[in-house]
Amino acid sequence: MAAESGWISIRRAGAKDARVLSDMGALTFTQSYARIIPAEELASYTSRAFSLEQLKSELTAPEIAYLLALAGTTACGYSKLARTAPPLQIKGPNPVELARLYVLPEWTGKGIGTTLIRESLDAAVELGYCSCWLRVWTGNERAIKFYRRWGFCEVGREPYNVGRCSEMVLLMTRDCSKRCCA
Repeated sequence: MAAESGWISIRRAGAKDARVLSDMGALTFTQSYARIIPAEELASYTSRAFSLEQLKSELTAPEIAYLLALAGTTACGYSKLARTAPPLQIKGPNPVELARLYVLPEWTGKGIGTTLIRESLDAAVELGYCSCWLRVWTGNERAIKFYRRWGFCEVGREPYNVGRCSEMVLLMTRDCSKRCCA
């Protein structure tokens, strides 16, 4: 899977991309949550969730697909689709989780998120999924508006734990057969 949208290209990430995904994930997660999660909890979480070993393992797992966004040869964002057990509020058939959609801060507002979500939804269909769901922090209004523009609807809320910290997230879902142009 490879696609281009103007000056951004999207391709399926492979084992050779583990380091860039690890670094980008830890950086974007830390920058997003540094003001609400204590530094020691955040460091502990990111060292596990975005470790090189974790990423290498996920990149070879058949139930996980990473898409890497490139501006030329510069990695600027990525998404992660994962076949996970959805919360009870997710009712769509054959769902896949959009577990991550990260864009580096210096690339935000340049269309990378739009390109990534379009390609992620297309990949979900290509992989045989019928619906897509995600979690988004309730305090991230920009992301919530973005997902709503792409046809995701709120279906519930649940706590999301980062170490001993718990933050409330929205659960959002959409039918993958709907081709939405934001």
